Amino acid sequence: MDVRLYPCHAKSTRRAGLVRAALFAHVVEGKSYTTRQIANRLDISTGAALERAKRGPFPLTWAVLQQSRLVKS
Repeated sequence: MDVRLYPCHAKSTRRAGLVRAALFAHVVEGKSYTTRQIANRLDISTGAALERAKRGPFPLTWAVLQQSRLVKS
């Protein structure tokens, strides 16, 4: 099925699904995790997990993500 001919089907293709999933993926210690997986592992909300993943410092580690606030040095 050609997505160009049927743009309404663009949301349902496998490639579109993988691209959308990549928007929510974060690399922690060399492995890709979704925001939901980070939230489950740290036992926090998805919003808090997303904020922690976005703030850095990069590359992300689990120790940095577990801190509720970054210590400024």
